[in-house]
Amino acid sequence: MTTLAAADLVTTLTGIAFWTVLLGAYVALFIATIVSVLRAPLDQRSRNRWIWLVVLAPGIGIIWWFAKGRRDPSPS
Repeated sequence: MTTLAAADLVTTLTGIAFWTVLLGAYVALFIATIVSVLRAPLDQRSRNRWIWLVVLAPGIGIIWWFAKGRRDPSPS
């Protein structure tokens, strides 16, 4: 029977905490993107396409939405 050394346990717990925080940040960004798409002044067809893009290709969809998809409602 082997036991974990204290350093191994700290390393393991630190890794778990890191990935938990990273996953939480991703989920928060995903939800924020969906909410942003739903609140955007888009027609229903465009809104559905953006939501499908974010859901099916989340990494690219999120980046693309915040880079190109959001529109300023005021004229420039």
